[in-house]
Amino acid sequence: MTQDTGRSGTPNVVVVTTMKDEGAYILDWICHYKSIGVSDFVVFTNDCSDPTDHILRCLHRMGVVEHRFNRVMRRGPHKSALMWAEYEPKVAGADWVLVVDVDEFLQINTADGTLPGLLAERQDADAVSFVWRIFGNAGVGTADHPAVPQAFVRAEPEEGQADEHRFFKTAFRNDGKFERMGVHRPFLAVAPEEVNWQLADGTRLPQNELEGVLYVRGSYGYSAAQLNHYALRSRDGFLNKKARGRANHFTASIEPGYWHKFDRNEEEDRRLADNFAAALEIKEDLLRDASLREYHEMAQIWHRRRGRKARISDEGQAFLKAMEESRKNA
Repeated sequence: MTQDTGRSGTPNVVVVTTMKDEGAYILDWICHYKSIGVSDFVVFTNDCSDPTDHILRCLHRMGVVEHRFNRVMRRGPHKSALMWAEYEPKVAGADWVLVVDVDEFLQINTADGTLPGLLAERQDADAVSFVWRIFGNAGVGTADHPAVPQAFVRAEPEEGQADEHRFFKTAFRNDGKFERMGVHRPFLAVAPEEVNWQLADGTRLPQNELEGVLYVRGSYGYSAAQLNHYALRSRDGFLNKKARGRANHFTASIEPGYWHKFDRNEEEDRRLADNFAAALEIKEDLLRDASLREYHEMAQIWHRRRGRKARISDEGQAFLKAMEESRKNA
């Protein structure tokens, strides 16, 4: 990545992601990022059983995304996709690149409410990290719920505990200072002292941490933006996720402890839920395409049926029982 696009004007941002069996969630996610000003999407998929690929092929035909079938290497689906993404023209031509997943919704709390607007305010930054705020299950059982940000509005406390660390995802400027993209952050191509790395509110990350940092402590930058992380969604949706497997850990399974880690419901935060109308308007416009609407509806049915099947299966019942037992012992 060697393009230097300068420091003025409204930047264009490309989102890079990978998906498997996410058909029920794609449109709300894409339309949210479009509503906050993302210009391009490069989406990799592999081994999908639901209509994910069909939905993305429709969006590709409509010029909304670039859809690629991921050739998965030994490094796993997600890291393989990021490697292939380096060759994508949309990535090479972007002012900024953001790697983010379909269960992560960026909530802009400042500027003009758009990601390009916020990045324009960070004109001296080479990278801007958006810190996770984890949103829990809030007791939602089945997968027939509204858009994720509207269905799940309870989260971990905005203020962290003393010395608590929270992970982030990072938008980085395509200015030659980064060698390659990573799941949480790009990797440096220059010395740390040449890089201005900030949180969303402008807080600078220490130079002595830039080469390997994945999280921050104390200051999270939420006054400017937060990355809402809906790792669980509904109970049935979570069982579907368990069956699908983890994107970043090729051989790892999802255990009960994962649920407890991400089932954070201490505080209500409705800001994104109450400001989701623009995304839904974009969604309705896209759904005028008959093929896209058909595959979107098929995906909803697939996820509801698959979730119910997973819930009543012996494996699903055993997992739910183990989850309750681990909750009691926590």
